[in-house]
Amino acid sequence: MIQIASIAAGLPGSDAESKAQVPARIWGLSPRQLHDAFWRSKGVQCVRRGQRQRLQKGADLFLLIEPDQLVLFNIAQMSERLMWHHAAVTRLRIIDQAHERYSERVVVDDRGLVHRIERRYRPSIQGSWRVMLTSKRRVASLWMAARNVRDGWHRIRRAVPWANIDHWKCAGATFLEGRQEQQLLVELVRCWPRPDQSIAGLEEIEPGVWHAAGDSVTDGVVRIGPLWLGRGQDQTSRLCVVGPAWMPDRSPLHPPDSSSAILKDIVDVDLPSNPTQSDSLNPGRLYPLVKRTFDVVCSVAALTLLLPVMLLVSACILLEDGRPLLFGHRRQGRDGKLFRCWKFRTMQRDAEKIVRDLNELNLADGPQVMIPNDPRVTRLGRILRATNLDEIPQFWNVLVGQMSLVGPRPSPDDENQYCPAWRDLRLSVRPGITGLWQLKRTRGRGEDFQEWIKYDIQYVQAANFWFDMFILTRTAWLMLTRRRVSGSK
Repeated sequence: MIQIASIAAGLPGSDAESKAQVPARIWGLSPRQLHDAFWRSKGVQCVRRGQRQRLQKGADLFLLIEPDQLVLFNIAQMSERLMWHHAAVTRLRIIDQAHERYSERVVVDDRGLVHRIERRYRPSIQGSWRVMLTSKRRVASLWMAARNVRDGWHRIRRAVPWANIDHWKCAGATFLEGRQEQQLLVELVRCWPRPDQSIAGLEEIEPGVWHAAGDSVTDGVVRIGPLWLGRGQDQTSRLCVVGPAWMPDRSPLHPPDSSSAILKDIVDVDLPSNPTQSDSLNPGRLYPLVKRTFDVVCSVAALTLLLPVMLLVSACILLEDGRPLLFGHRRQGRDGKLFRCWKFRTMQRDAEKIVRDLNELNLADGPQVMIPNDPRVTRLGRILRATNLDEIPQFWNVLVGQMSLVGPRPSPDDENQYCPAWRDLRLSVRPGITGLWQLKRTRGRGEDFQEWIKYDIQYVQAANFWFDMFILTRTAWLMLTRRRVSGSK
């Protein structure tokens, strides 16, 4: 990646002093204008406290922020909560995290030899900021008229009942206008592949490379997007420019003209027609909403209908081996969040300790455990596993949003250390009770781990509602024909 500082410093005729005095502009637009245009492309209007402005009739939401506040977060991940809660106001705490999503550590033994390399996906917290989301024009007007944050919050509290105010938090990035604008622009270039959605007069000269329409294009220059070229910036001596990066206008004092203006009305925003070019911060909303709705309805129905079976299984476990009835293994869900994956206990109570002594019998080629005729499994456990009844409690994980009916196999953190290159893709969606790997695995010796990664990645890349229905139907057929469907073991 080419850093912003190195690109700016290499521009002909630029100097550090002028850049410190004049904020960088791209296509005649300031960082604040680009920030607001980004949110406008989502159907969201930024409303700043104490600053009067016309509220857009076509806005789906109003983002209530401070005058010098610039924020980015994944609003698509909140779509489910916004839909289910119907809150008049959502108080959102944005957890500002370090850009490094993971860290690597070399683990050595007593002799100093490399034992393994750990890759930890736990970004450090840099701080948090408060913003508010609302669909109510009156609430947005109250915020604009507020003298300070406390006054704005008191105005909203008097106008909106407490029961209609939701509180939530999400990961994101926050910036201060006049101090962190360059960092904001880097993130905008990275997460907004279609700036022409709400900015008129832009042209994509190469995939992911945008410049002002009408600017000349220099031949023989290699440009690798995502890349934003300001006015006059294509006349450069550079032979190769690699993104994600941006180049400011050569004349930062030049005001924006009609060729690169923010669209006045949100209803005029041009949404992308090509789904492969959808914004990474705002993926298609329909499929996740339909999938989550289907998960909730099916999990409620399953837990209700299978309640007698669950009571019977619980009684049998108590009679054979006593408590606990359930076994909750710590697994990693979407975005690497840890949760307890529940199932009826099918093994002896000290099974975790015994597995170390049975390591030679393990046929799995990765960090998993697959032992033929596993001696740790109880008599009742074999029946539960053969009928998949042991996985009924996972419908609770689906109901609370930790899992889905269909998705990659939920795996613990220590297993994910063995596949860092594919881990982010697998953890970009909720893990599932069943999935493509559970249907297609061959259980061939030395192939189980490779198949696990292969089929999980195939599912994530091709996921859609009808694919989910195919997997569920196929799973039901295999269960009816008494063929084992491997779940989250």
